[in-house]
Amino acid sequence: MFQRISVPRHDRVDVLHISEAYGGGVQSAMSRYMENSPKLSHQVLVRTRTQHDISEACSADLISFDGSLPGFLRAARSHIMQTKPNAVHLHSSFAGLLRLFDYGPDIKIIYTPHAYAFLRRDCSALARTAYRFAEVALSKRTQTIAAISPFEAASAARMAGRSTEVTYLPNVVAETTHSMRPVTDPRDRPEVVMAGRISAQKDPLFFAEAARASRSDVRWTWVGDGDADMREVLEQAGVSVTGWLPSELVKKHIAAADLYLHSAIWEGAPITLLEAAAVGTPILARGVESLVGLGYPLTGDCPRAAAADVDRFFADRTFSGNASAATTDSVEVHSPLAQSSALSALYRRAG
Repeated sequence: MFQRISVPRHDRVDVLHISEAYGGGVQSAMSRYMENSPKLSHQVLVRTRTQHDISEACSADLISFDGSLPGFLRAARSHIMQTKPNAVHLHSSFAGLLRLFDYGPDIKIIYTPHAYAFLRRDCSALARTAYRFAEVALSKRTQTIAAISPFEAASAARMAGRSTEVTYLPNVVAETTHSMRPVTDPRDRPEVVMAGRISAQKDPLFFAEAARASRSDVRWTWVGDGDADMREVLEQAGVSVTGWLPSELVKKHIAAADLYLHSAIWEGAPITLLEAAAVGTPILARGVESLVGLGYPLTGDCPRAAAADVDRFFADRTFSGNASAATTDSVEVHSPLAQSSALSALYRRAG
């Protein structure tokens, strides 16, 4: 059931990355981890999720598993025991189940939640309770939890056992210059964008309601696609939906926008926010607790409050200037240099 998809092979594996949710932001984040720790030998083991793939080339030896979740966990555990990498970096909740097993003192276990599953709002309260119970239990195991946001780090610390280390591993994007941002034709109407899968997590209904409530003469655009019913709600609210686009075109859409309004109801540390900041597009992010501490300008956690802030952004130069300045400052916090330093400490036993 294994398929080796790419690239260079190494006899020695310093860090084995494992993900059951390989795609989207997780895929991009993993690429940056490898890019910013180039002296180490990396290998990637994932369960196939072609619908989430963002077509970003993997620079490491990549092995794909096509099968059930239990089968993937069994195969991953077997691969760990056979290859004995110096460190195993588990990405997202289902891969985190591999913490159930003991791999011996010579293999360092690292876990990055990429947004805890108990934050989800597209499942029942009972399911969220079960996710939290599992995370609390697994967080007592010997490991390092590498959290991607201050909120995630604080959540991990509350659940951690005595043998658990918690550290902050900032997400970053590939180096970009502000020259990507085009000069807007003054005759054009300003544009507000959101990028991502049209899904419960990204909460397109929030974005649609904000578009309806806004009094500004602006264009509202959703870059991406997904759930057909939610897409229809967006379009009925006057939001233009681009459909799926290659990642470079997504970045160009974000760079061309006048404002990035992030509507997601739960998150880790969204890559699209980093991309917007990197190209100089001002950000207003929904004021949910998981985004607090990342340095982005926050708006209210209701569509009408978000719409009011969008209107203020286009009417009040002081307000828009402050949002732009805070967005620019966030780039320094999420720099490749900052991540490289964090990875050096995280993987120090692996080299």
